[in-house]
Amino acid sequence: MIPFSEIVFTAGGVLLRIFALMLLPGYIYCLISAFSRQKALGYKAVATILFLLAACWFCLLLDGSFYVAYFDRVRVYPAPVERLFGAPWIVVLAFDLLFAVLLGLALYDDFRLSRRQLSFGAVKETMDVLPVAVCFGSEDGAVMLRNLEANRLSYELTGKPLYNVYEFWRAIEERSERQDNARIVVFPDGQAVLFRRDEIMTDGAPYIQITGGDVTDRYRITADLKEKNQRLIEIRTRMKAFGEKAQELATAEEFLRARVSVHDEMGHLLLSGKIFLDKPDAVDREKLLEMERYTHLLLMHEGEESKEGVDTIKSAIMSAKAMGVTVMLVGELPQDDIRLSILAHAVRECAANTAKHALGDVLSVTIAYDDNDLTAELRGNGDRPAAPVTESGGLKLLRRSVEAAAGTMTVTSEPYVTVRITLPER
Repeated sequence: MIPFSEIVFTAGGVLLRIFALMLLPGYIYCLISAFSRQKALGYKAVATILFLLAACWFCLLLDGSFYVAYFDRVRVYPAPVERLFGAPWIVVLAFDLLFAVLLGLALYDDFRLSRRQLSFGAVKETMDVLPVAVCFGSEDGAVMLRNLEANRLSYELTGKPLYNVYEFWRAIEERSERQDNARIVVFPDGQAVLFRRDEIMTDGAPYIQITGGDVTDRYRITADLKEKNQRLIEIRTRMKAFGEKAQELATAEEFLRARVSVHDEMGHLLLSGKIFLDKPDAVDREKLLEMERYTHLLLMHEGEESKEGVDTIKSAIMSAKAMGVTVMLVGELPQDDIRLSILAHAVRECAANTAKHALGDVLSVTIAYDDNDLTAELRGNGDRPAAPVTESGGLKLLRRSVEAAAGTMTVTSEPYVTVRITLPER
């Protein structure tokens, strides 16, 4: 077998040395990767040893060129080196292949590790595509890591790149409003960014973390809510004032209702007295006296006591009887006080008009229901009207009461005066 020293300058010998040289960059990469990726100590030691062995192997092959006898002066090497160059060339090839296999295993292991761990470049690229601004600074303020969004916001706030986290946060405080433990900055284009500053510990060293997220939509909603809340406070203030006025109006309405009631009772009493003077036999004397007593009680502010236990319809029928008008009631009376009171008001008014204008003595009252909506038809006898009825005085007050209860009222004159009232259940 030909020794390696005889083929050093042949094509085969040159190829063996070039092959050993080509392995060196691979070992250098493995060595750098072992230390930059914070790998285990054992992995770092193996990578260092393999790199040193590969470098020594290449140096031996390169330096061994002077071993051949083509030069006047032959260099002297240690015995192991002489044995290497005196060994068959196949041994050198075997060592080259062994280093190639070891490099392949190291690169494969590094590839597997890179699939499980993120490199600094991968972390930086990932942070740059985030829509959230992120930056990390050391305790002295120097920026250790920042993404593109943080750098852009730094240009917006300070007009220069982000180099110092303290200056960046100072600019944020000058243009922001506080919200809990964060700061909101509204930029000229309407964008609202929520910034937060935190102090974190990593490997025993303190770092400053500043993050900023776009909260434009939430900020607009919050601003709208604040405006609406202010409007609600104003409305509540006006409603409170309105409630106080409404209470005064309700009291005044009660006084007015009481005065109208007294006015009606006095009018009916005077009309009954006139009829009694004109036609003594047509008027029930006892009913007239009872009506007069009731009116006196109202004038003495004792009407509330006197009305206890007295049905409003019966009181209206009693008033009609005192005026010489008999009420013919057909149908079922309503159970609620509002419709019952309006119906009694209508009986009084129609009975008075029957006695006064038509000189009649009978008032027919027909009550019907349609889905709990009440319809009352009141018709008096006597003389037929010479002209259409004009609503005034009592009829006008009756219409106001009906419409205040969401009802309707119609008055017709043919053949007799007829008042038709419709009142809903509520």
